[in-house]
Amino acid sequence: MPAITADFSADFDAILLTGGSARRLGGIDKATLEIAGSTCFTRVLEAVSGAKSVVVVGSALPANNERIVFIQEEPRGSGPVAGVWAALPLVQNHLVAVISIDVPLVAGAIDELRASWSPSDAALVASDGTDESYLVSIFNTDALRQAISQLSSPINASMKSVLAHIAYRAVIVSDPDMLIDVDTPEDVKRVEEVLNRRK
Repeated sequence: MPAITADFSADFDAILLTGGSARRLGGIDKATLEIAGSTCFTRVLEAVSGAKSVVVVGSALPANNERIVFIQEEPRGSGPVAGVWAALPLVQNHLVAVISIDVPLVAGAIDELRASWSPSDAALVASDGTDESYLVSIFNTDALRQAISQLSSPINASMKSVLAHIAYRAVIVSDPDMLIDVDTPEDVKRVEEVLNRRK
């Protein structure tokens, strides 16, 4: 198979994943979770402000922007890979960012992934130096399609299983706070503390 190459100075699309039960947050829709006056959805959407189009996998949310499309994976709640697979037919550009909606400080990480992209890359995954955040990633769109197509099914598959079929690079971000995944009330407090320090 020939090497897949891309230039990240080119246009890109984004897939935002809003799924997840949020049991430790009382079952709230994390996309609508407000932290320091702004929802997680708004913060992550701002992080991909440079995207030509944004496919949001999940329930429709207020968004007065023609570049945003809302879809739902089938069956509903069948995991991040099923969501990405449902979104990919709407992705037109050669490069796509895949981001979970519950990483509200992700803007800097996306910028650093974009700056790290090289023509030989097929995928980049953000890392805090210890753990990799599989849902803060940038892919060559064709490579992502090929990898998911090699799974027996996208339903209930993990992004880690997809990346087993892609030669990806981990990029250590300059600030681990960018990758805080909001799963608990304690995580919300951490994000609020970071935002207060940035004022």
